[in-house]
Amino acid sequence: MNPPRNPLSVRPGFSLVEVTLAIGIVGVAILSLVGILGSTFQQVDEIMQTNRALSGVTRLIGALDNPRSIAFLNATSEKEPQNVDFLLAAPVADTFNVDLTDGNPAASNFDIVYRLLQKARDNGDNAVWLYVYERKIVAPDSDKTGATAFALYSNPSMMEVALCSGKNLTINASFGRNIIGTPMRVRLSLSKLLVGQRTFIDSGTFEPTIAKVAAAPWSVSPIPVKPSEYALAYLPIVAEFFPHDYSPYDSYKTKTETPLLVQNIVISR
Repeated sequence: MNPPRNPLSVRPGFSLVEVTLAIGIVGVAILSLVGILGSTFQQVDEIMQTNRALSGVTRLIGALDNPRSIAFLNATSEKEPQNVDFLLAAPVADTFNVDLTDGNPAASNFDIVYRLLQKARDNGDNAVWLYVYERKIVAPDSDKTGATAFALYSNPSMMEVALCSGKNLTINASFGRNIIGTPMRVRLSLSKLLVGQRTFIDSGTFEPTIAKVAAAPWSVSPIPVKPSEYALAYLPIVAEFFPHDYSPYDSYKTKTETPLLVQNIVISR
């Protein structure tokens, strides 16, 4: 006859099935949290990039109102912290073989933007590519940490708009111009708001011609070469903002991308 067991001495435990179920439940919970956090981080990144694009819109509009302030970056100037070249210093090869002033240094801001965009019809490859980014300002006598060293993180920053040689902002520009965060690649093209408009001036009557702009996309530019022959008092354009990863122009010029932001801009005479 076995003696009776003391119930206090018996320790209850978990079976293997219970332990396995508990581990499975915890694993599913962890995977769910990882999935939620991953999508949350992606949404936060998209919001930050969209906010950067929104900030870039204001700067881009200001640059188009004063195109002489647009920086021109080539293999040399993209490594210079200070602006050494601007839009009018760009060779004709970087501007559709167009003289942006038509030989007149006092050309109006509208005329410069017009000539820049005249061939930028609605078919991607013929668009004008500009870059908008925030950069730290490095001045010769401010925030020095040594004879030739600068405290870049303490300097103020500014938004800059640039036209780049070869239509591409390279990684050298990121270091040379102290670019902060992800730069925005902006594709400028003529707006479909031109459809149905009479954009040409008759040279005999000096009135708009009867012919109207046909539906886009256009195989040739829907506006005349010279601003003086353009009949409208405004130029509607479309700016599409994309995050730039420093990939070469040939890899993204025909790439199908969804822009972070699409902005209609009207340039007035």
